[in-house]
Amino acid sequence: MKNVYRLLIATTAFILVASCTPEVEDAFNKPSAARIAESIKNTKDILTAAPNGWRMAYQGSGGFGGYNILCKFGTDNNVFCEEETENVKATSHYKIQQGQGVLLSFDSFNSALHKYSDPVGVLNGKAIGQNGKGFEGDFEFRVMSCSKDSVVLEGRKHGDRVVLTPMPENLTWANFFADVKNTISAMYSERYNLIIDNETYPVEMKYHTLTFVGKEGKTIEIPFIYTKEGMEILRESPLYGKKMTRFTYSADDKWLDVNDKTIQLCPRAATPLEALFLDDWSFNTTYSSTTEVNIWRDVATYATSQNNAIVTLFFSNKPGYLSFSSYVGNGWGDVKVNYSVSGNDQLTISGFITRTKTADEKNGTNFYNNFRLKDIANTFLTNGNPTTYTLTINDSKHPTSLRMTSNDDSNKSFVFDRGVWRVDF
Repeated sequence: MKNVYRLLIATTAFILVASCTPEVEDAFNKPSAARIAESIKNTKDILTAAPNGWRMAYQGSGGFGGYNILCKFGTDNNVFCEEETENVKATSHYKIQQGQGVLLSFDSFNSALHKYSDPVGVLNGKAIGQNGKGFEGDFEFRVMSCSKDSVVLEGRKHGDRVVLTPMPENLTWANFFADVKNTISAMYSERYNLIIDNETYPVEMKYHTLTFVGKEGKTIEIPFIYTKEGMEILRESPLYGKKMTRFTYSADDKWLDVNDKTIQLCPRAATPLEALFLDDWSFNTTYSSTTEVNIWRDVATYATSQNNAIVTLFFSNKPGYLSFSSYVGNGWGDVKVNYSVSGNDQLTISGFITRTKTADEKNGTNFYNNFRLKDIANTFLTNGNPTTYTLTINDSKHPTSLRMTSNDDSNKSFVFDRGVWRVDF
């Protein structure tokens, strides 16, 4: 009897398995090569069908947030691209092939797109990112999903998510980029307050990334991309149980997340002292006080006579302290500034400290002692004594010019342009 039961059970199992077999065969009724060929064709058909091309929300892994690249794919395997920062335009070849699924490759140089994957990163003429890494972007992407409404890509090397959405047919590319630039102008600030459930976090912004220190004392980075309407968050994971999505511009400077009104982003004005430590500040000889500039010019003439022309002079907060920095001949030099601050706009300079711990500091000591940079440094002192300055800036959201005026003598003032620039003596 037991053998009869075993036979019945085995027969039933065989029938059940047999009944499922046609469904499995239906799911894979084409060879794998045919299926991938069909996916490749479908991807190309969708990419080339968009009459006004696609908006690519491009991002890399180097902490630089997202940037808009518009792409128009042709059936001839050429693609025309334009990017947002400098409106670089270029046509190149693209290829859709098999590579662990469907792979979209921009396989010939496209200056609009490859600037973000080039190992030497350049943004608005300024080198950024680590040497040999740049933005850490990709030019080969796995196609994760593909429809007429969106194409989701994943960088083959760095794994970043890049989304393409079709451009509206009635919107010219020129108008799109003009709208984005207007949004940047209206919403750009280097300091924000991020409010989540009534908890306020002071936020800094650089290269389309919001950065702040969270509850646990860890630095949190939130990449975003500018759109015609505002700022679109590219962070996928929730933050404190909240999912940030988009902030739309409003004139009141109180921008609520469109999907969660308990999240708010507000620009925060920078004080003059905060501005000083935001970046490097190069001397402006045209607008600084005449007496001091004449000394600078005399020093520059002397340095040139010694075959060590002074290229630039600037104040820098790198590597972690205020520096009197220079580029003389073919080397960088740093001299530490001995200073103190008070309030929002008071800076007291009491002297300069030469050191020889690093190559830049060795150069700085050499320039300071042997090429009369000490004379330039001393123009910031009054008869060799500590001098207090009042700082002012031209724009609290995005300061690009900074003035230091002596509290003892209003005729003594120094003007700086933001960044490292050639100084015209």
